[in-house]
Amino acid sequence: MRTRTKLFIAGGLGGVGLIVLLVALLGGSGIRGHLADNYRRVSADGDSIVYTSNQKPTKVYESIRSAVSPADVQVDPKGYFLRYSDDIVAVTASDGGSRIYIDDERRGYAHWYPFVVGFWGTGSGYGEGIRGGGPGAGK
Repeated sequence: MRTRTKLFIAGGLGGVGLIVLLVALLGGSGIRGHLADNYRRVSADGDSIVYTSNQKPTKVYESIRSAVSPADVQVDPKGYFLRYSDDIVAVTASDGGSRIYIDDERRGYAHWYPFVVGFWGTGSGYGEGIRGGGPGAGK
C-alpha cells in the first residue's frame, strides 16, 4: 500500500472519529438533559430532582418515552416509571398536571420500591445474584 493511500485512510478514520466525538458531546444529552430542557425544576436533593408540568401524567410519560428511550417501563395506577441505565424517572399526578422525579438508580429503587420491586428486581446491588442467605436459600 502506498503512503498516500495510508494517509488518506488515516485521515478518513480521524474524521469519522471527530464526528462521533462531536455527536457524543453535543447531542444525546440523555434523560437528565431532556428533563432539564423541557420541564420546570422545582427542587433537588442530592441525586433526586423534581420537575413539574401542566400536562397530564400520561402525556408527559409518552413525551419522555419517545424522546429518550428507556430500558424498561412500569405502569401503575400511582404513576409511570421509566428505568434508564443509571437513572429512574417517575411521573405522578399533581394538582392540575404532573410531577416528574429523577433519581440515580440506587435512590430510585429505594424511593419507588413498592412500584418496581416485582418487575425490575430488588435493586439491592451487586450481591443480588449471589447464592446463600440462610436455610434453603439459593440451593
